[in-house]
Amino acid sequence: MSIDELKEALLDKTYPESVKISSDQVVIDVPKFLEIQFLECELWKKKDITKCPGHLRLVKFYEATKAEAPSATQD
Repeated sequence: MSIDELKEALLDKTYPESVKISSDQVVIDVPKFLEIQFLECELWKKKDITKCPGHLRLVKFYEATKAEAPSATQD
């Protein structure tokens, strides 16, 4: 998934107070999490964005919220 696709899928939506993205990771401040992960992706200097840690976390977040689609609604 590209950064633009992730932005379109994740931004301007309402999410639960916390989102579990893996067995050892729980996002408790979704707006701050998204801001930091997208910033990290913008600053990634290497060519392959899929190896950026921020991109990997955004994809995990996307997968976790896609599974909970009814609770993630568009504003």
